[in-house]
Amino acid sequence: MAFGSNWLSGVNVVLVMAYGSLVFVLLFIFVKRQIMRFAMKSRRGPHVPVGHNAPKDLKEEIDIQLSKIQDIKYEPQLLADDDTRLLQLETQGNQNCYNYLYRMKALDAIRASEIPFHAEGRHPHSLMGKNFRSYLLDLRNTSTPFKCVHKALIDTLLDGYETARYGTGVFGLSEYLRYQEALNELATVVKHEVGALSDNTSQQPKT
Repeated sequence: MAFGSNWLSGVNVVLVMAYGSLVFVLLFIFVKRQIMRFAMKSRRGPHVPVGHNAPKDLKEEIDIQLSKIQDIKYEPQLLADDDTRLLQLETQGNQNCYNYLYRMKALDAIRASEIPFHAEGRHPHSLMGKNFRSYLLDLRNTSTPFKCVHKALIDTLLDGYETARYGTGVFGLSEYLRYQEALNELATVVKHEVGALSDNTSQQPKT
């Protein structure tokens, strides 16, 4: 009987050790997975660094190109030329119901104006949103080469842009036409000045 009890105690010891080892392995796997999850969450970007094992020059070029991504902005055209909603503007009735269409047309007109925004080298080729507002404010600065642009014209565009994009008041046909006329005038003036500056630069003798 003593032999049987010793055998059972030996089996119990083995079972305890086996279960203990199993629990330890499971805990180790669980802790390791949690550490990996937190490590991956804390990283920005992919799990493997971009350009890993690449030459130094290539890695620098990759970093430069990736840093430009945050500067990419795109605002789609709000109203296509064949948008059926434009037909509503031709109907008789309360035009105030279609103020939102004139607001959309006003914002699309910035892209269609073909203003050479990049002429001064401080703005991209196409401007929308806050960048267009910044461009108008720069034109009001006395240091700009486009000094012939009247401040009253810029104020008209600023007011029209702010009303069309953010305003809660009426922005109907008359407001849109006034804004469009000012935008066309600005495009004409800026294009003329850019052409004059280009001619002066080309006529200067090269040293």
